[in-house]
Amino acid sequence: MKKMTRKARQVIVRMALAHRQGRSGRRAGNRSAAASQPNTFNREIVSLIEAGINAEIKKNNRLVLILPSVMNFSTDYEETARYINFIRKLTSEPRSIYKYRLTRVAFSKLKKISTSAALVLTAELSKWDDAIRNTLVPSIQDWDSEILKRFTQLGFFELFDKKPTYALPSVKNGGIDVVKYIKGRCGDKDKVKVLKAGIAGIVGDAVGKWTFLDSGLSEAITNVTHHAYPEKYGFQDDDKNWYLTGGYNKGNNELKIIFYDQGIGIPKSLPASEFWEVVAKVLDKLPLGTRFQDEVMLKAAVELNRTSTGDVDRGKGLPDLLQFIKQRGGGYLSILSGHALYKYTLNAAEGGGRVKSERFVDPIKGTLIIWKVVLNEG
Repeated sequence: MKKMTRKARQVIVRMALAHRQGRSGRRAGNRSAAASQPNTFNREIVSLIEAGINAEIKKNNRLVLILPSVMNFSTDYEETARYINFIRKLTSEPRSIYKYRLTRVAFSKLKKISTSAALVLTAELSKWDDAIRNTLVPSIQDWDSEILKRFTQLGFFELFDKKPTYALPSVKNGGIDVVKYIKGRCGDKDKVKVLKAGIAGIVGDAVGKWTFLDSGLSEAITNVTHHAYPEKYGFQDDDKNWYLTGGYNKGNNELKIIFYDQGIGIPKSLPASEFWEVVAKVLDKLPLGTRFQDEVMLKAAVELNRTSTGDVDRGKGLPDLLQFIKQRGGGYLSILSGHALYKYTLNAAEGGGRVKSERFVDPIKGTLIIWKVVLNEG
């Protein structure tokens, strides 16, 4: 990550001081109460930059964010989450001439990015694009060639109305076939069909052949509609989206699916679910100080053997995906939501499954599901 120069730090300090004194973004003598409100927001942005976010503040409160060289939730979680959350913070605020506003996300330093980090980054940029009426134009002239090929293969540019002014490269799958990014909205059942067709296309077999996979994927998307975007949190219809991609490695027969929504997250949605009474009985047995931690709530949501709606004819969602891994004898289910990680890994050769639960400082704002399994015969 690029170290902030002394000159750049001085510029940021001067601009922050100007905001506090009411001298920034407006003519002298035109003081307004509206100008005081952004001060807190701008100070928070300055603090994040001083803490290590690589960003440049330009004239008229315009801000350019430079992505780090590596974005990966497995190896570089905290930094990856900080940059993702920085984008969300800047793009979810009401626009104001007094506030710092994001005008560009620069990919020039980005050299490596995991598929899951790429999906979440894409979702945040797409959310930003929706907020400004689909006017973003991806600027690719300074992108690393491998990063450009990766995002082209994943269908990144197809999500934007405005296309790059430079020609995109032709890409080969390199032994891995992908389901290009699918962006769906709550209640959009047709996109579930697109997902299943996409998986069938790269695997060469119908998803319905595997009952637990079929029900698990369908329920995961249905749960977004029911729980991810509750009305009391003020979500607009345009906010209620989910994003998905998948890949199939023919060499080792591994299928990987990644799903992300930008809602309140599983730990927050759990108390409002219809099976909270079951969860509460489990939590009552734990020390008071740990009962409502995100990692505890997330583990309970995944491992409870009951559907959230109480309907016996519906699938169990995440438990079904766990069951499919167990049927195949290998793979993992990793879920990041709020400040927590839950990961179940199964390797038959090692004699059973392992559960990892972890808490992070910086949250995932929504729910990210990463699921991989070996599709052996049967």
